[in-house]
Amino acid sequence: GRESAGELGVDLGKKLNVWQLSLWAVGGVLLFFLFLKGFDGDIIGAVIYSACIVVPGFVISDPTLTKIERQRILVIYIIAFFVIFFWAAFEQAGISLTYFAEEQTNRHVFGWTMPASWFQSFNAVFVVLLAPLFSALWIKLGQKNREPASPTKQAIGLFLLSLGYLLIAIGVKNVAPDAKVSMLWLTGLYFIHTMGELTLSPIGLSMVNKLSPVRFASLLMGVWYLSMATANKFAGTLSSLYPEVGKTKI
Repeated sequence: GRESAGELGVDLGKKLNVWQLSLWAVGGVLLFFLFLKGFDGDIIGAVIYSACIVVPGFVISDPTLTKIERQRILVIYIIAFFVIFFWAAFEQAGISLTYFAEEQTNRHVFGWTMPASWFQSFNAVFVVLLAPLFSALWIKLGQKNREPASPTKQAIGLFLLSLGYLLIAIGVKNVAPDAKVSMLWLTGLYFIHTMGELTLSPIGLSMVNKLSPVRFASLLMGVWYLSMATANKFAGTLSSLYPEVGKTKI
């Protein structure tokens, strides 16, 4: 009786999982070729974008998930989705913003011209300087039960990212076509972006580990890293929008 019914349920669950996996695998192959055609034969992009749909879809569609587990997974997906845009914009530091430093920033200091690539080190310097302060801040707020939740930290990080680009927009607003902006504007952007990074970056893996059902913890860690891969791929796409005539060899 009961033992037979239990065995039947296990067998049925296994069959459902096999069918589910098969359907998502077929869907993944179709998405791969769809993205491959849409991105002019970009194999890496097709793999990343198709995997970024298939793997999360496979996890969330599992019939054994409880309502609360599914809600927690959705929270992970929502945060991972917005994190894509954060890192895609943040990683312009190594692409578009370096061109901006070369082409449109006055890098002369007391007769010496600072290489545009040196701006890349600003983020690392600011991380070293600000990380202890942010760590102390979160500890202090945690002791008072006032530390922001992970989604709130994400929102703050995105706000600081947009604020950094707003600063640059203000800096170039009234500049003559042949003039260059002060390096203080770009330095300010990196300072603000570093604060956004220190607010948003540390929450990722700990949040995934906290919200993931144990049986899907590894896959959901993979989903998080897939969002990073998507962000970096998207960053390259965004950088291609930088005017070709303004790109110089650095």
